[in-house]
Amino acid sequence: MLFHYFAPYAAVISACIFLYSFAVLLIYGFITASSYIRLRAKTKIVRADIDLPEESQIPVSVLIPVFNEQQTILETLASVVRQNHPLFEIIIINDGSTDETLSLLQEKLQLRPLTDTPHLVLPCQPINRVFISQTQHNTIVIDKKNGGKADALNAGINVSHHPLICCVDADCILEPSALKRLACHFSRQDNMVAAGGVVRIANGSLVQNGAIVQARVPKHFMEQMQIIEYMRAFYAGRFGWEKPNSLLIISGAFGMFDRKVLIEAGGYQKTLGEDMELCVRLHHYLRRKKRPYHIITVSDAVCWTQAPQRYSDLRSQRIRWHKGLIDTLWLHRQMLLKPRYGATGMLALPIHWFTEFLGPLIELGGYGIFLLLLISASVSPFAVVIFLMTYLQGVLQSITAVMLEASHADSYAEQKDTSRLLLACFAEPLYYRPLTALWRCFAFFTYWSTHTWGKVSREAF
Repeated sequence: MLFHYFAPYAAVISACIFLYSFAVLLIYGFITASSYIRLRAKTKIVRADIDLPEESQIPVSVLIPVFNEQQTILETLASVVRQNHPLFEIIIINDGSTDETLSLLQEKLQLRPLTDTPHLVLPCQPINRVFISQTQHNTIVIDKKNGGKADALNAGINVSHHPLICCVDADCILEPSALKRLACHFSRQDNMVAAGGVVRIANGSLVQNGAIVQARVPKHFMEQMQIIEYMRAFYAGRFGWEKPNSLLIISGAFGMFDRKVLIEAGGYQKTLGEDMELCVRLHHYLRRKKRPYHIITVSDAVCWTQAPQRYSDLRSQRIRWHKGLIDTLWLHRQMLLKPRYGATGMLALPIHWFTEFLGPLIELGGYGIFLLLLISASVSPFAVVIFLMTYLQGVLQSITAVMLEASHADSYAEQKDTSRLLLACFAEPLYYRPLTALWRCFAFFTYWSTHTWGKVSREAF
């Protein structure tokens, strides 16, 4: 009965999905091509090995917010301590942890309390105590009342002393030159306000004393899918938005900002996606002030992070991410299609509304319709063409990203790792994307009623 009711509308719905899919194909194709051109130019600079001494002299305050991070914080701290940047301080913000995080830091760093009261330039929850390490004199630990990640970062900014702020998640491993490679761009280019590193997944890799000894592709299929997803986001996405200066996100795992501009713009706001919201707000603020600025991604500044290993954790993370996207787009909806906001308002935001906001709903609807047609034995050649077009678009975009990563960074020493990822590209649109589309649709429908973060459990490296 359902199929007879649905049949008259199938052709119209299929035509709409086809037009949408074709438009998305053109958009992503253009962004991927732009990313390739941009990355190729960056690769030439990286391989020229330009490293002028004065470029690395801007001091940096590295902020590490922690909440119940006893599994990973010491490895992350070790990776930051090993940075070859000559001038930096480390500020760890304990955001009311209830596990052994603070005890581990006290034991490792031999903390001594400071008597100075921090000057609060940004609002944050009350700070209980500020400590300084007696073994690493450039390391400060803030112990404060729980207020969330954005609040913790604002507390760190209040205590910081240096003109550049670098935010690092507590489950990340930085490559030894990562900090220096971000900082040098603030010397090379005037009006640089934000720069993000490339984030890769550490799952399956060998980690010792805060360093990636050998990068490996994990055996678990779900973790392989996430590696492909991250590669696609950076190598077939973010670099493409640089040329029109309309990059909408600096990853919260590893990003650097001009402290003065960050404070002017209001610091971090307590939203569902504070990293994307901050980046869009910087565009909003600086365009409104008619000030020149640059926001970029640095291809050779690499951060390795943990990806969820359980489906429940992955579900929680993707729901939170999509709610953060919706939150940011809605908060800054007044920028949409306004020429005064340049390519951000006229290009990047409309495309994100069209592809990222609407995408999961149409994608999941397309899967559902195709499944109904299969069950009813009513699949038309037109429906098959639509399905194959969207499938091949996903496969080609993922393969392009994997090959760009292999040619630019060559993270994986063993050829079998890259081959494993390339094979996974063919399965990803059939299994992983429908699953994430389902979770993102759930985020869409629950965003308007619940604004919860969800918890992702950590594992030791």
